[in-house]
Amino acid sequence: VRCNPGQIKSDGGSQEKFDNAMRGIRKLGIQVWPSPDVMEFMGAKDALCKVAHLNIGLPDTLAYYSTEDFAAGFKKTMAFQPRVLKQNRGSSGEGIWIIKL
Repeated sequence: VRCNPGQIKSDGGSQEKFDNAMRGIRKLGIQVWPSPDVMEFMGAKDALCKVAHLNIGLPDTLAYYSTEDFAAGFKKTMAFQPRVLKQNRGSSGEGIWIIKL
């Protein structure tokens, strides 16, 4: 089960009710991925950065939190391969760019 958090609220629903329902399903032994608790712990935008050092991650996954960090860091990584940019908001696939030199 996967539902974008922003869409739940915009459709008149409650994220808290949805999350509690998913927790209830998990208690029945039915897998829910990602679980609300994992989503809260990992953070939607930082999850890939947090697993970058694991076997399932990519070590060149980075996050920039200031314009200065982005300008300095992104230029270095662009020199080697195409990059994917994801803005730090939204989860419906908007605001994702593939950048190639």
